[in-house]
Parts: sequence; C-alpha cells; structure tokens
Amino acid sequence: MSFVNAHFVSYVTDLGYSRMLAAGSFSLIGASAIIGALILGHLSDKHGRRKYLSFSYALRGLGFAVVLLSMGVPFLDIPSLGLVPLLIGIILVGLSWNAVIAITAAYTSDRFGVSRLGTIYGAMFAMMPLGAGLGAALGGVLFEARGTYDVAIWSNLVLLGITTILMLTVREQGSMEQQSRAQVA
Repeated sequence: MSFVNAHFVSYVTDLGYSRMLAAGSFSLIGASAIIGALILGHLSDKHGRRKYLSFSYALRGLGFAVVLLSMGVPFLDIPSLGLVPLLIGIILVGLSWNAVIAITAAYTSDRFGVSRLGTIYGAMFAMMPLGAGLGAALGGVLFEARGTYDVAIWSNLVLLGITTILMLTVREQGSMEQQSRAQVA
C-alpha cells in the first residue's frame, strides 16, 4: 500500500485531473477502509479467516486492475477509461486496506495462539516498514524510468495474485495452543 500512499495523488494528476480531485479520491480509501474492515472482519469471524484474508488480497488486486484501466492498457489496445474506473478501483483497494491488517492479526492469533501473537505479529510489523519503503521507492524509480506507473501497478497485481494463491494453499489446522493441549491430554 506504500505505492498508493506515496504515488496515488501524482498518478491521478498525471492522468490530467486536478490535485483537488486527486486528494478527494485518495480520501475515498479511508472511508472505504473503515467499511471494509468492519464487513470483512465480521465475515472472517463467522466464516473463517484464511478465505477472507485471501479474498481481501484478491479484492485489492481487482481494485488495482480497475485503477490500471483508468489509464488504459496500450499493449492490449484498451484505451483510458477515465474517472469512474479510477474511483471504483480506489474504493475496492480501500475496502481491503484495513481488512488485511485486522484479519491478519486474528488469523495469526488463531493459528499460533494468543501467547505467541505479540512476538509473531510484532515481527511482521517490524518488517513492514522495510517493504513499504522499498515499494514506494521502486514505484518512483519505475516512474522515472518509464514516465508512467504502469509497471508499478502491474507489479502490484502480480504480487497480489501470488499472495492470494499462497493464502488459499495454506492448510487449515487448529492453533498451536490447541495442538499442545491435545498432546497433553
């Protein structure tokens, strides 16, 4: 998401829209993030974390694909589709934004137990700034090299696709605490 944080307003102004529209459309992320976290978090409580975490990543990928369509895809002969896909895409990205964080914490707790949550989740969040910094920097490098954000967006799509598939392939099992209790009994 660091790409969006660092480059979204520039991306929108590069498409020819005003800074006010760019900032306003960026604010849609925050509004939709609240809605997405509440809805997807509730659904993951009821129906399982892994599939809703995977769904959240797929939803973000769909959002990036729609955002990409706003600028067009020349090598596929898809013209720029304009503002509506841009807004729809960023809302989809926003719906997954905070949902991923909440569901990841709950999934980690379910999978490894509450006693290990702080260590594992803390380690994950210690590493995230490194990835965020790298993502934002690479987005800038790719833009400088190509004059467009297309490769950066395609990179996000590929990585989100891989993440979605990896989450779907994780075997379901009880938490480590449940397994320990079962072994003792």
